[in-house]
Amino acid sequence: MRGARVAAAVGAAALVALGCSGCRDDLMGSPDPSTSSVSPSGELSGIESTLNGIESDMNSDGSP
Repeated sequence: MRGARVAAAVGAAALVALGCSGCRDDLMGSPDPSTSSVSPSGELSGIESTLNGIESDMNSDGSP
């Protein structure tokens, strides 16, 4: 049960971070695609990878 709450909190934090970065982009204007080093799908892939790693660690810690 604790692990599910931690995973939900991490997921919510990731969504808030994405939302905040979207607001910042609206205020500042979109970056030039040629100067952007990380694509949005690449950024989401990185977040997904991080969340999968956390979930894996929580599943392997042996606690109920």
